[in-house]
Amino acid sequence: MTEKIDLREIEKKSYRFTFKDGIYDIAYGTLLLSFALAPILREIIYLWYIIIVIPPAPLIIILGKRLITVPRIGIVKFDKKRTKSMKKMIFLSAVLVPITILILILTITNIFPGDIGSLMNGYTIPIVAGIFAIILLSIGAYLLDFPNMYLYGAIIGLGIPITEILQRYIGSPTDGIITFGISGLILLIFGLYNLSKFIQKYPIPKSGLINEK
Repeated sequence: MTEKIDLREIEKKSYRFTFKDGIYDIAYGTLLLSFALAPILREIIYLWYIIIVIPPAPLIIILGKRLITVPRIGIVKFDKKRTKSMKKMIFLSAVLVPITILILILTITNIFPGDIGSLMNGYTIPIVAGIFAIILLSIGAYLLDFPNMYLYGAIIGLGIPITEILQRYIGSPTDGIITFGISGLILLIFGLYNLSKFIQKYPIPKSGLINEK
């Protein structure tokens, strides 16, 4: 009897396999650690700290995929529906990420436009920033079919207002270290562990090995 092959299920498993390298976990773990260190960097180099906080995460994803993942498993092409979803995610990121980063900067630096910062006892900006983060990463998790991104959204989205609350009681940078530093470190270690397993399981093929006798 011929076994029926579910091509969609195979394509889905192949797609999710591309996230097994742990690079996204490393990138977001680094981003969370950057948030935790932001108050310290701000005191040293003021607003220039944004240049250090934001770029590492996307660079880790771009360079990690290009230098580590692709040489091992190649470039995988998926169906048009999934490709369209990824393009939608890029568009939404281009719109929502700058807004979220702007609100995050306003939160950290306490530079609030008008009387917005005084609303809800000063928690308006952190709550709005958290909601944006949760919405953005939840949409990303759905469109990219990458469940881990729901976790990233929850950590960042809840972490922003919680950091603001803790700041009033224990001060900075302890507040950020508790909310973003610990979770970021755990996520980074988890990602490095998965990356290590991925590299061991899928070494870079030696050129010409097939032709050797």
